[in-house]
Order: sequence, then structure tokens, then C-alpha cells
Amino acid sequence: MKKLMLITALSLTVPFAYAEQPAASAPGATSPAFSQIDTDQDGMISKQEASSFSAVEVIFEDVDANKDGALDADEFYNPQR
Repeated sequence: MKKLMLITALSLTVPFAYAEQPAASAPGATSPAFSQIDTDQDGMISKQEASSFSAVEVIFEDVDANKDGALDADEFYNPQR
């Protein structure tokens, strides 16, 4: 359910033109959606960065599996149920 909410939220918040750009090919690279939210490009989405995207902000605490106050790509794309 949380994964569906996250996917739906991202589809509404990420502009279609930006989402159509090719993803980076390096191992562990994140998608354009993750990169857009991760404004400082440190590989983590902080609570402050998530606050710019209300749909991500709403589910932030639930998908922060290790409760470190940031979402890595794994938590972001594979939220725990």
C-alpha cells in the first residue's frame, strides 16, 4: 500500500518531461525522480528535502526503515510494509 502511495505521489509531483530523461547507467544510480527530490545530491532525501514534496513528506516517517531521518534509494523505492 505504501509503495503504491509513493508511486502515485511521484507520478503527480515529477514533471513528465523530466521523468522522460534517461536514467543514469552507473550501478546504484538513482532515478530522475529521486534526484529531483534529493536537491543536495548526497544520495539521501532528508526531511527538509521531502518537505518540498507533500506526498513524500506525508509518508516519510513510515518509509524511513532505519529511522535515521533520511531516505536512501532502497527505502525510497522499496518501502517496508
